Amino acid sequence: MGKASKKESKTKIIIFFLIILFLSGCANQLPPGGGEVDKIPPTIEEFYPQNGITNFLEDHISFDFSEYVNKRSFKGAVFISPQIEGELKYNWSGTNVTIEFPNKLKANTTYVVTIGTDVADVQNRNKMAQSFSLTFSTGNEIDKRSIIGKVFDNNPSGVMIYAYKLNGDTLDPNKVKPDYITQSGKNGSYKLDGLSAGKFRVFAVRDKFKDFLFQPKQDEIGISNRDVIFIKNDTTVNNVNFKLTKNDSEPPRIMKAIMTDSKHVIVDFSEDLDQLSIKFKNFSIIDSTQNKTYYFKNIYRKHPKKDQIILINDNQLIGTSNLFLHSSNIKDVHGNTTEKDFVKLIFSNREDTSKPGLIYTFPSSGGTETDYVGQKFEFYFSDYLDTSTAKSGIDFMDTYNHKIGFSTNYIDDASFSIKANIDLLPVKDYKIVIDLSKIRNKNGTSADSIYVFNFTTINGLNFSGVSGEIKNLNTDNPVYIILVGIDKSKKIYKKLLGKDLKFIFNRVISGNYKLWCFIDSDKNGEYSFGTVVPFKPSEKFSYLKLKLELKPRWMQTDVVFDFENKIN
Repeated sequence: MGKASKKESKTKIIIFFLIILFLSGCANQLPPGGGEVDKIPPTIEEFYPQNGITNFLEDHISFDFSEYVNKRSFKGAVFISPQIEGELKYNWSGTNVTIEFPNKLKANTTYVVTIGTDVADVQNRNKMAQSFSLTFSTGNEIDKRSIIGKVFDNNPSGVMIYAYKLNGDTLDPNKVKPDYITQSGKNGSYKLDGLSAGKFRVFAVRDKFKDFLFQPKQDEIGISNRDVIFIKNDTTVNNVNFKLTKNDSEPPRIMKAIMTDSKHVIVDFSEDLDQLSIKFKNFSIIDSTQNKTYYFKNIYRKHPKKDQIILINDNQLIGTSNLFLHSSNIKDVHGNTTEKDFVKLIFSNREDTSKPGLIYTFPSSGGTETDYVGQKFEFYFSDYLDTSTAKSGIDFMDTYNHKIGFSTNYIDDASFSIKANIDLLPVKDYKIVIDLSKIRNKNGTSADSIYVFNFTTINGLNFSGVSGEIKNLNTDNPVYIILVGIDKSKKIYKKLLGKDLKFIFNRVISGNYKLWCFIDSDKNGEYSFGTVVPFKPSEKFSYLKLKLELKPRWMQTDVVFDFENKIN
C-alpha cells in the first residue's frame, strides 16, 4: 500500500470516529425513542426560587421539567403578573430552562409566574395537565389573596383568566391588558394567586392570538357574575365561575345579495340570524332608476346555513335599473338588531329550473329511540314549497297502514314539522310517507317520487329520571334547572323550579347527564351571559359536581345540589 493510500485510510478512520463522536453528542440532546407511546404529560419537578420567597432580588428564575418539552410551546405559555415590560430571555440546558428578566423588578411587589397548559413535550405533544404557578415577592410580604373558580365548557383547557384592577367602572379589555393572568387546566379549574387589595374585574377569554386583549370578533369570553373586592386581610374568593360565549354587540349586516335566477334571491349575512326575525316583510327591492319598491311573499333559510336566507321573487324586475335589496329589523342569535341595511342586488333573468328536494330530517330516518309522546318530526327541503298542496301528500301510518291523524307546522317556506295527534305506542314501528310530487315550488315543478320516513318508538319501560332539591340558594328571582346529556343523544331537559327548590325529571332517556341551574335575574327564561362594555354581569349559575348516570327503569332520587359548592 502506497503513502497516499495509507494517508487516505487514516483520514477515513479519523472521519469515522468524528462522526461517531458527533452522533453520540447529538444523542444526548434528543428524547429517548422506541417503546410504548408516551401519553404522560410533562410536569415541573424543580424550580427556582422557592415558592413564596420574599425579598427576591435576582434577575432570573428557572424550571426543570420531567422530560424534554417543545421550546416554542413553553415560550407561549409563560405569563407573569404583574406584567414585565420588555422581552424575556430563555436559556435552555436539556430539560431545564432559565428565564432572564429584561429589567429590574418593581420593589415591594408580589409576582406570580404561571406556566400554562400549552406546554407540550417533544416526544408526543402531550400537554401539561394543570398550569403551574410560582409566587415570590421583592418586598417583605407575599400578597396571599386568591380567586378560585372554574370554566364550564366542552374544551376548557388553556382558557386565559384575566383579572383587571379597577380604579373606576370604565374598563375595556379590548384596549387594556390584564394586571393578573393565569390559565385553566384540563377540567377547567383555575387559581389566581398573589393579588393585592382592591377591586377586580375577572374574565375568562379563549384568546386566539394570545395578545392579552379581548378581540370580540374572534375570541370567546366568559363574564363573571360580580366584581371581586379584597380588603386588607388576606382572603380567598371562591366560585368565580364562567360559561364561554361570543360576546357579540355588532348587529348583522348584509354581505351580498345575488339573484341565481328570476325567482331566487340569495342573501348572505355577516353572522347567524335569529330564526324568528326571518320574515319576508322585513325585505324589499328598491329600483332607484324607476323609483319603485317591490316586496316579497316567501322566504326561507336553506338548512343548515344560519347566515343565509333565500327570498322568492314574484316581481318583473328591470335588469338595466339600479336595484338594491333593503332589510329592516333583522336580529342575530345574540339579540343584536339591524334597524335598516341595504346592498346592491346582482340581477339575473335566468329561468328557474329548480326542484324542491328533501335535504335533512330530524330525527334521522330509521331511528329506534323516538319518543312516543309529543315527538316532532322535522323535514327540510332545498327550495320553496307550496303549502297549499304539501299536506295533501303526507300520510302518517303504523305498520298495518292504519292512518294516524297529525298536525303540520311550517317552520318557514321550505320546511315543516309533523306531530301525531295522539300518543303513539312504545316499541312500535311507524312511518311517515311523503308524496314528493305534491311538494311543488313556484315554477310548479316537483320530484316524482315517494319518500318513506321509518322510525321505532322507544320502550317506555326504559325511561329513567332524577329528583332532588337545591340547597344554599336564597333568591326571589326565578330559578331554572337543566339536565344536559353528555352522550351521543345530547338530550336537554329544562324546568322552572318552585319556591321549595325541589325538582323532578320524569321520562328521561337513560344515559349520562350533567345537572346545572341558574338564577334568572332578568326573568327572560334563558341564561344571560352578560356584556363586556358596558359591563353587565352574567347570571349566577352552579353545576352539580357529580355526573349523573341515569339507568333504564330507575329513578335516581334525593339528589342534593349544593348551589354554593366550592371549587377546590
